[in-house]
Amino acid sequence: MTNAKAPYYESRFLRANAADGSRAIWLRETLLLPTAGPACADVWVMVFDPAGHRAHKQSYPVGDATFGDDPWSVRIGPTSLDDTSAAGTVPGRGYWELAITPGDQEPVRVLSERAYRARIPTAKTVVRHPQARVDGRLLLDGADIDVDGWTGSVNHNWGTRHTPAYAYGQVCAFDDAPGSTLEIVTARAAVGPVLLPGVTLFVLRHAGLEFAVRSILGSLQTHGRYRPFTWTFGARVGEHTIEGEITTVPADVIGLTYTDTNGGTKYCFNSALAQCRIQVAGKAFTRTELTSRQAMFEILTDDRLPDIPLLA
Repeated sequence: MTNAKAPYYESRFLRANAADGSRAIWLRETLLLPTAGPACADVWVMVFDPAGHRAHKQSYPVGDATFGDDPWSVRIGPTSLDDTSAAGTVPGRGYWELAITPGDQEPVRVLSERAYRARIPTAKTVVRHPQARVDGRLLLDGADIDVDGWTGSVNHNWGTRHTPAYAYGQVCAFDDAPGSTLEIVTARAAVGPVLLPGVTLFVLRHAGLEFAVRSILGSLQTHGRYRPFTWTFGARVGEHTIEGEITTVPADVIGLTYTDTNGGTKYCFNSALAQCRIQVAGKAFTRTELTSRQAMFEILTDDRLPDIPLLA
């Protein structure tokens, strides 16, 4: 297992969408070393399907977990995830065997290099493969999913504590711009029980260019406002402007319960079936609209939403 000490959490995950945006899968391998409560390693598997969403969490002792960085891989009990494959079984619930073919895009680092080295922010994230092809099969609670050429990503999150509240979005491909990607977060820090205004950071890759704001100073040129389940955002990057929104409906959201490193409870509400619309304008090209039916929209909060069932 990792040599990290409490407080610490780590999440390595794969997500992928069907080309028509109708279904999606999300697999997570997580480690929790809290200052209060037991340490654990959890395997999460989620299926987004209009016929019925499914989610399951299986917990293991931390001694059954190995998190490696060279090569990058994780193994928890009978499950594993690395840059080229994901496999595992959940006793009595299902199994998955997936091949991952990474694209040629460089990893996405949402924060500045200084922020990755600093104690603050407490939560870090890197998208190892912002575009990947996923093939194989997944079975969960009767849902037998043939994953054939789905588009997805391989991701890595870690830190000493979850961000108090945030909206997080990801697009691995746009409808008419399959080589374009988006990573965006509107995060709210806290002073005691008081949440501070949101800070919006993002990385948009489109038409061979990268538009990015990765620092608090840069965020003075961005804005973002979210609620369940509408998120509007925008930015000025040099001579370019970006305005967009990510939306979904409660019926396409899975609710999950997270334990933070202080032993507290947080609620994650995630949709892998969200829609994204962005307009980009500036010197490099005329105003362009990008749309996607394969967006991820996640909200983390201390508040349970009464109309979203918690599936795991």
